[in-house]
Amino acid sequence: MAAEDKTTIANVLGDATTKLPDDKVATARDVEDVMAAELRNNTNMTTTLGGVGESLVTAARINKLSMVD
Repeated sequence: MAAEDKTTIANVLGDATTKLPDDKVATARDVEDVMAAELRNNTNMTTTLGGVGESLVTAARINKLSMVD
């Protein structure tokens, strides 16, 4: 397949901001859902280090800490 025929991340996410109403605060429930999806879609039943799930865990922790202050 020629490079120009391949789908890129920009093709998929290019207009994502127009489709999403606002930024959403990452929550523990979001983490559970994303981690479950990562596990379900990996034949080794593992998450990806530095992947979406791990990034969401970090975001949810930061949000939780900022709500305490």
